[in-house]
Amino acid sequence: MSEIRLFASHNDYYSSQTEAGDRKILRRYGWCVAASVLWTKNALDPAVAPKDSNPDKLRTGILQVKYRWNVGTEREATLNLLQQAELQGAQVGDQVSLTALFGIVFATPGVYLIANDTHMMAVDTRAGRLHFYDIEEGLFQYASTAELGQGISARYQDPRWDVYSVAHH
Repeated sequence: MSEIRLFASHNDYYSSQTEAGDRKILRRYGWCVAASVLWTKNALDPAVAPKDSNPDKLRTGILQVKYRWNVGTEREATLNLLQQAELQGAQVGDQVSLTALFGIVFATPGVYLIANDTHMMAVDTRAGRLHFYDIEEGLFQYASTAELGQGISARYQDPRWDVYSVAHH
């Protein structure tokens, strides 16, 4: 498999949250969503080269707070966050298998957010792109859709995925 890492990324960022009894805890909740949304915005901007598409951590931090404060379903919160980033989104896969996810994103090349039960990432399946972004590891480029699918399958075996198409407003 020819996987090329265009940049490395790590999720070393935490937010302080208070639980019952005023006990403070550190959590990463929302960082992967916010970073993935901002990465899709960069991916859709023709002026931003893929190697330069790593989301700004300050903007990610601000956006993840907005995501955590959203009320409603995860779907509503994700679509609202896309709007706050001046993007539009549509859920095109709801709790689908990994095979079905690949069918969706490869049949209609574009930029997508993909989420399992605990983590959100992004892919760009447009011609000449074939990128997979994960805040935990960075941005990877693949030579073919088959290799992109293998790259994701090697990292995640989760049975159910949500898929959101992303576009400019």
